[in-house]
Amino acid sequence: MSSVERLARSDPRHARGPDDWDRDPWLLNTPNGSVDLRTGLASTPNPADEVTKITRAASRGDCPAWRIFLDKVTGENVELQTYLQRVAGYCLTGLTSEHALFFLYGTGANGKSVFTSTLDVIFGDYAEVAPIEMLMSSSGDRHPTELAKLRGARFVTAVETERDRAWAESKLKVLTGGDRITARFMGRDFFDFTPQFKIVAAGNHKPVIKTVDEAMRRRLHLIPFTVTIPPAERDPDLSAKLLREADGILAWAVEGCLAWQRDGLCPPEIVRRATDEYFETEDAIGRWLDETCDLDLAARESSSTLYGSWRNWAEGNGESPGSMKSFASGLAGRFTPYRRSRERGFLGLRLRPNSDRQPELGR
Repeated sequence: MSSVERLARSDPRHARGPDDWDRDPWLLNTPNGSVDLRTGLASTPNPADEVTKITRAASRGDCPAWRIFLDKVTGENVELQTYLQRVAGYCLTGLTSEHALFFLYGTGANGKSVFTSTLDVIFGDYAEVAPIEMLMSSSGDRHPTELAKLRGARFVTAVETERDRAWAESKLKVLTGGDRITARFMGRDFFDFTPQFKIVAAGNHKPVIKTVDEAMRRRLHLIPFTVTIPPAERDPDLSAKLLREADGILAWAVEGCLAWQRDGLCPPEIVRRATDEYFETEDAIGRWLDETCDLDLAARESSSTLYGSWRNWAEGNGESPGSMKSFASGLAGRFTPYRRSRERGFLGLRLRPNSDRQPELGR
């Protein structure tokens, strides 16, 4: 028997690498069979599916307590509830086609942590928890083991944002972009993998967005959890009660996957408005433009002159001006850069005569 085993191990036809398992992004392995997420139908488990992961619930039944919970934490907003269902359904798949980051925001006692932790338990092996610091800007690089453990995950939660922290914007664009990611486990070699995970962050504080650009606007969905549950109505056993409906909640999420395929994520007005307001608040350069510049297709201003005005405005309004390079990067998504001899600048805007025009830096 040992000779047969050695022969099998040495035959490359029998070898399987990490990328060979759990490859079908539409297949969800559950205790009562493999669910085809394109149809919502379950079938008998088949070894040929080559799956290693499994949920902690079967997709069947209803979830009345879960629906009551959602009704309460959304303020009876049915559109928000069905959107959350589509988000949950999308997160069941191994697809990342939406390139989205979901941020559940609320100041506390509003159900957002119960929502994410309940799905985390039910999704079982398909779910992972990541430290919120992985998504925040920092002075140094974080260890790649944080990313390594996300290989094969589909639903990744990160909770408890802190005040005055900023999103690691470049990293978020990589994590949600769908391209292969490089990571490694402690003491092991680096490897590449194609992410299947969707990130659902939650917190009581909105992280700073340093560069408000189209890429961040496309990705971020701010989902407001703004209904504070009164102390008299808070149930310390709520999580346990909801998990008694685990099968029904998984069936609810599978229904959400079908709805997502039919309608897309389709954020409701409350999500679109909250997201737009978030970006408007964070868009310091946009406010500076509104207060100090006029748009004129025939105009041009040098980067040095613009940065001098921006730096003075930022310091007077409690904003960090950053470097000229970061400032120019923020303008590059809004205006056309130009370069003439030794001068660089932007076309399409001019500082107003009554604005605080600073002398060009370096002159």
